[in-house]
Amino acid sequence: MLYRRFGRTELRMPVFSCGGMRFQNSWTDAKPEDIPADGQANLEATIRRALEIGINHIETARGYGSSEMQLGRILPTLPREKIVVQTKVSPRARPREFLETFETSMAMLKLDRVDLLSLHGINTDELLDWSLRKGGCLEAVRRLQREGRVGHVGFSTHGSKRLIIEAIESGEFDYVNLHWYWVNDINWPAIQAATRQDMGVFIISPNDKGGKLYEPPAKFAPALRAACADGV
Repeated sequence: MLYRRFGRTELRMPVFSCGGMRFQNSWTDAKPEDIPADGQANLEATIRRALEIGINHIETARGYGSSEMQLGRILPTLPREKIVVQTKVSPRARPREFLETFETSMAMLKLDRVDLLSLHGINTDELLDWSLRKGGCLEAVRRLQREGRVGHVGFSTHGSKRLIIEAIESGEFDYVNLHWYWVNDINWPAIQAATRQDMGVFIISPNDKGGKLYEPPAKFAPALRAACADGV
């Protein structure tokens, strides 16, 4: 596995992550007894195999249904110092509600600490305001950091390039989860802005939303395979 410095977090991040959006049996919260045994076994086997080949970044979110709960059945059994765990919590108008949601995430994950916490889906000016304003969600996260329960804070976004750059240039975030692909490079100026801030940059679903490179159209498949074989 190849690793990269994740901006000013100084974490060594694998170039592939174990994304948990579909590590779930249900898009809504579920009870452990409602999870089919074979589905849970497949999730746990996937995590263990990922770690065997060096993919030690495990990423999920409160909004991913039963994902956090199902991951919470294996994460506490793994060597904590060998995994980088990230979850995401959406900003709220009332920071108390944000903190309550965070506590739900931690209870589901069965962890005392997450290495990375994203403010999830900063897609509008209102959500950015809820995050940055005095007494807002970021101030709540700073308390969690002082308590040792959160390592680094970032944000994820499907928003406009203008909004992403504004969030980046606030200087308040250590990393960003965003879209950027060879087939859609509109957010390149945002990546340049993040680089100037020494932020980590996490590309959302590059193998799927980046053009389904694992399943290219027949017309392009030979050229794509040849490019990959040549290390292009």
